Order: sequence, then structure tokens, then C-alpha cells
Amino acid sequence: MFGFHFCKVSGVSMSPRIPENSYVFIVPWLRLLNLKEGSLLKVFHPRYGYIVKSLAQVDRNGLFWLKGHHKSSLPIEKLGPVGKSQIQGKVLWVFPPK
Repeated sequence: MFGFHFCKVSGVSMSPRIPENSYVFIVPWLRLLNLKEGSLLKVFHPRYGYIVKSLAQVDRNGLFWLKGHHKSSLPIEKLGPVGKSQIQGKVLWVFPPK
């Protein structure tokens, strides 16, 4: 309705940047604007479903490679790349649990 939404992040793959059980504020219409290494994105991954990860790089084919921040997170190579259509939105704010 307003073009944004909140999502709860479960798991530790993005900690310490996004602590487990944090809420993130997602803006879909910013999904491809001003993306740079480290941008936080919500994507629909074909194997893992909806995930929040950090942009590692955009390759010369225009595919987006993502990464987690925790040592237990899947490596970039295991996640594989995603296309533009799989990016659901850009994370603007993180609200850690109390």
C-alpha cells in the first residue's frame, strides 16, 4: 500500500550487522537504485526463499552476488548469483531486538 514493508530476520547469517530476530525496513522501489558493495537487499532466492543479504558484487553479466556476514553463513559461491527480477527491495533501516 505504501510501497514499503517490515520483515523479521531469523538466523545469524547477517550478524553482527543484522542481529538475529531484528526487523528490517524494506523499500521495493529503491531495489536497484544506488546499489554498491555492502548494500543490504531482500531477495527471493530459488533455493533458499526470501533472504536478506549484503551485495558482494555485480558481475559483467549483470548478475548480483550476495553474502552473509557471519562465519556460519553460506559462502558466496554456494549462494550463487541472482538476477534483477529476484531482488525484492533494499533494506533502509535495521531495528535490533530489545
